[in-house]
Amino acid sequence: MEQTYVPHLPKLLKPKSDAENLSKNIDRSFSAFALDHICQLDPKKAAKSVVDDYEDYGIDAIYYHARTKTLYFVQAKLKETKSFNQDEALKFTHGVRRLVNGDFVGFNENVLRRESQIRGYLAHCDHIEIVVAHTGEGIHVHAEKAIQELLADKAGGEGRIRDAVFDFDAVHAVNGLHSVNAVEPVNCRIKLFNYGEATDPKIAYYGTVALSDLADLHKLHGKALYQKNIRTWLGHKTPVNESIQETLGAQPARFQYLNNGVTALCEEIAPKVGVKTEQREFELTGFSIINGAQTVASTANFVAENPDADISDAKVMITLIKADAEGDFGKDVTRARNHQNDVKDIAFAALDEEQERIRRELQHLDIDYVYRVGENPSGNDPNRVLVSEAILALAMLEEDPRYPIWMKQSLTEFQKTDGNQYRQIFSQSLSSLRLVNAVRVYRYINARVDSLVRTNWYEEKAAYKHGRYALAFILTKQLRDAINGNVLIDVAKLSAAGSLPMDELRQKLWDVVQSQLAYCGPLKSFRNPNFGLPAITKIMTNHYNLGGDPVCIIKAGKWVLGEPYQVDLFKYLAAKAPQIANVI
Repeated sequence: MEQTYVPHLPKLLKPKSDAENLSKNIDRSFSAFALDHICQLDPKKAAKSVVDDYEDYGIDAIYYHARTKTLYFVQAKLKETKSFNQDEALKFTHGVRRLVNGDFVGFNENVLRRESQIRGYLAHCDHIEIVVAHTGEGIHVHAEKAIQELLADKAGGEGRIRDAVFDFDAVHAVNGLHSVNAVEPVNCRIKLFNYGEATDPKIAYYGTVALSDLADLHKLHGKALYQKNIRTWLGHKTPVNESIQETLGAQPARFQYLNNGVTALCEEIAPKVGVKTEQREFELTGFSIINGAQTVASTANFVAENPDADISDAKVMITLIKADAEGDFGKDVTRARNHQNDVKDIAFAALDEEQERIRRELQHLDIDYVYRVGENPSGNDPNRVLVSEAILALAMLEEDPRYPIWMKQSLTEFQKTDGNQYRQIFSQSLSSLRLVNAVRVYRYINARVDSLVRTNWYEEKAAYKHGRYALAFILTKQLRDAINGNVLIDVAKLSAAGSLPMDELRQKLWDVVQSQLAYCGPLKSFRNPNFGLPAITKIMTNHYNLGGDPVCIIKAGKWVLGEPYQVDLFKYLAAKAPQIANVI
């Protein structure tokens, strides 16, 4: 709000301190935000529609949408918890009644300055839309009644008022925030040669396309061209991509016979000018390459590095399928077409809508969330989070003590997007803020463990190396409140506050490992569940100072038939973990 809308708002009529003015302007900008996402406006134009200030009679923004001939009256409340109440509704409906009946007396300067303009809108509009934008607990029942009375009598006979209020609620607001960071869809035209078509069960066209045309699309749209692919370009140093570029340089005319081809999903496919099946142009809406990203990107890279090379004879087979990439069919096609290649399980996270939601939300915090294979940039950026490390960090928050043991056995199982562990970790209720905080905690623990491994020897070194996930599993529970909070954890404060608890936990783990060295080495202690579960139980109990806790003692002695581990005990241990403070 502050960056996008506030600079373009009308000046406050009665300014106060800088801090108060900013707070007021952020509130004022919410009506512009709502209009922006309802009408798809330029943010500057949306901000200029704001009239919110003293004596606005509850009307925060007025905007005329010329294309639909619709006049919008907006009341907006940027509240975290409170509902849109009756007093606010009565004030708003009174203001609307006055304006639609041409009564501008008593309105503030923002409205009066636009009086002739608003009268013109009222004279020419076909529809009047009443918008209530809010982020709190909804519209109160009495406020709803006041609005319905306005709609029922059409503000005294104004028939152009729509029959229902536009309820721009918290869901609309979140969707609006997501759309800010959405990748723009690719709409384009391409020409197919010697093409064929299918109509059942889905519309599809197939033929050959000039590789140079696809390279031009890559140059124009970049990563957006592969938004629905599970991988973007992996770089020209892979064997496959090196082979692609060698063929382009030596034998471009043979390319289509040596390449598996390209598959793309399109929301709409419209055949245009052409000559029978020999060649035809197609207008494509929502064009996304779901298989063949390496082919297209490697070609674009080859052209960029060899501007004098002639690849006009290079063509490639392409299949265009009309299907929504977000729908089940589109995802099935993407998964099937890529299972034929050497693709890691984590690559299929690109088909998970939750990953894209998280990416968009984190961009508002200036955090780059990377979940597509091929997008991993080099360098160590604290504001970049990879899906692979998010999996590790979030797994440490689970109460199930088998998680650190499973992770020691194989991380691959956690990267299977159709697996139980992945679905448990990346639920629809996962907060992006929780994810970032969990990653920051895991990074801190991981760095401490790396240091312990470097500075110790023999069995103790092995204990920390193989007990890495167990250490993270136990200490993460002590930062549960901070991780689940609504503020980002401060890395420097975490390092200071976590130092002593981490050192104490390290010692508890080493004590347990030492006690069983005669019959069980460090690796077996944290990889074999027969040894790992008792070890984790003992370390957690000792570290949380619950050895003498009567409830803990009772639960530790209780086993339920059919349970894979002592569920009640670990729920209790997790709940009783002493929380580390002063990390935000």
